[in-house]
Amino acid sequence: MNQRIKTNIGAMLVFAAMTVGMSSCASLFGGNPNCHCTHPGPCVCCETGVVVGHQNIQRDTVADDSLLSVLLDLSKYELKSYLPEEPQRIVWLDDTIHETQEELMSGLKFKDGQYMPIGVTTSNSDNAIYFCFKEQADGTPEPLRLRIQYYADDPLQYYEAVFNINGFEYRFKPEKINRGKEKPKFYWENSDDAVKAVDKDLVYALSHGQWGEMILLASNGIHHRKALTEAQIKDFYNVLHLYLLKGGKID
Repeated sequence: MNQRIKTNIGAMLVFAAMTVGMSSCASLFGGNPNCHCTHPGPCVCCETGVVVGHQNIQRDTVADDSLLSVLLDLSKYELKSYLPEEPQRIVWLDDTIHETQEELMSGLKFKDGQYMPIGVTTSNSDNAIYFCFKEQADGTPEPLRLRIQYYADDPLQYYEAVFNINGFEYRFKPEKINRGKEKPKFYWENSDDAVKAVDKDLVYALSHGQWGEMILLASNGIHHRKALTEAQIKDFYNVLHLYLLKGGKID
């Protein structure tokens, strides 16, 4: 039998093995006498054209095991690294103040003996919410205060403020709320209270939150809701840090 016929027979055997659904074994591609396939029936060796019996599955070599271990190590991961961080409630932290007094004062004013944001007044006819504090003769700050001002054509009779900051609730109940009427149809209500140790988380959240809103709870059940702007949050931050820079404490 000449070489051409032998070659044709080998090719036919390979083709026949593949057409009946047999998987090709390692010897088809690398001349490895150890068969790694699991299909039933014989395997075909492409180099000799000789049909060899199916052999048992062989264990990988030590070198293969070592490489596999390296690949598995590279593929290891911790599930928590793929999960977004859960929102965290803002709590008081004793931060280092990086701004100078001059930098903090760029958005504040000293008027009527107290520090307060530039864009607000103590007028009864203004809606506002802000931190403020007065200063003693020796420069020592008096307690930090939270002032809330409401002005509209309907009386509110609010008794408590609820803040939603970054999705978490903080509450503040003023000790005294002043109320009055201006002109025929307008009503004003305001409170001006020193913050205490129990309010420290609220104070920090107001000055460090990304977004927030205030809800004034009314005795008639019709509550007043107001979003806090970025400018207001920045004002809270500036007044608080100026207060701390001057030696003020919340206790």
